[in-house]
Amino acid sequence: MKISAKIILPVLLSVNISACAPIIIGGAATAGYLGLQERGAKTAVIDSKIKTGIKDKLFGTDYHYLTDVGVSVLQGDVLLTGIVKNSESVSKIEKMTYLIDGVNNVYNNLIVANKYSATDYSKDTLIATTFKTRMLGAKDVYSINYLSDTVLGNLYILGIASSESEKERVLYIARTTKGVKQVYNYIRIAESK
Repeated sequence: MKISAKIILPVLLSVNISACAPIIIGGAATAGYLGLQERGAKTAVIDSKIKTGIKDKLFGTDYHYLTDVGVSVLQGDVLLTGIVKNSESVSKIEKMTYLIDGVNNVYNNLIVANKYSATDYSKDTLIATTFKTRMLGAKDVYSINYLSDTVLGNLYILGIASSESEKERVLYIARTTKGVKQVYNYIRIAESK
């Protein structure tokens, strides 16, 4: 039995096209995500490179830093959070961070402590999840423009608000999130376009 090219070609094309669908949809979703951010796609890529550079330097210095130190980057501003064993580590990590090309400011919120228990981690995870969920539910806030981390009940927020009222709303959500001991505010107002 002879199968014609008229049958095989459409079948092969449909398989190839359907295999590309997740890539096309994923690309469109990423473009939409980047389009909603105050910082724009190019800056988001630069921030990603900065974060990767910092994480590489941290890992090369002490592999514990990779998991113990949180790194958030927004328009070249870096927020460092986490638990380290001594004050020398705090200053060493900050100095390493400034060596990365593109870093503008470093907000060093590393805490010196001997341990970070599973209970502490669980509480912080609950606080972080609750805060992010409340941010997503707030109609007057573009949660995509904010990065946050929680360590020992302290909530650190790095972000770009579209207005002073949005900034105040984010801070209200943060302060009223159950379990938050203190809010560290690194939110600035977006420049007018």
